[in-house]
Amino acid sequence: MIQVEEAEADEMWSFVGKKQNQRWLWHAIDHETGDVLAYVLGRHQDSVLLKLKELLEPFGVTHFFTDGWDGYERHIAQEQLTIDKAKTQKIERKHLTLR
Repeated sequence: MIQVEEAEADEMWSFVGKKQNQRWLWHAIDHETGDVLAYVLGRHQDSVLLKLKELLEPFGVTHFFTDGWDGYERHIAQEQLTIDKAKTQKIERKHLTLR
């Protein structure tokens, strides 16, 4: 398994049939290369973020770049987290491509 020091993590929503039927794609990419490391489909809930973190454990990620959703602050240690849209440009670009 490859080791990744820094990862960008984010969530993106879409819907099935109607906007009230939201589905969320949570994923993380290697901050350096942009390669997708892991993803989870689910609701916009802490439990789904925790599943993504579990999938990322084998990579040994030591630092995360995220947006301002407060779940990241609840579940990632402060010294391992940078909340900054400028540091999540690669993953946001992937969202635009997917849309």
